[in-house]
Amino acid sequence: MALSDNYDLSDIINQMESFVFDELEHQLGAIADEDICKCNDCILDMACYALNNVSPRYRSSLMGSLYAKVETDEVSKSVRGNVTEAIQKISQNPLCGNVL
Repeated sequence: MALSDNYDLSDIINQMESFVFDELEHQLGAIADEDICKCNDCILDMACYALNNVSPRYRSSLMGSLYAKVETDEVSKSVRGNVTEAIQKISQNPLCGNVL
């Protein structure tokens, strides 16, 4: 018996995804398209790399949502640094094969 057969697990969300996606969008917006590959594969790799290196913040309720959305300075620095590292790593070694 799978847990998902008896319980609705769709409300479990990692709030860090939102923080990382917002920061990735911000940082990529400051980089010219011709300077790094911004294909779908590379962007997904960057997001995954950053998410794998930040501490998750899961929530499943409204109260949890309010708590998880509080972005402290420490969280901001972690997200910013990990997104920067992800962009550098993936753009230096894109798995898509696009070399700029």
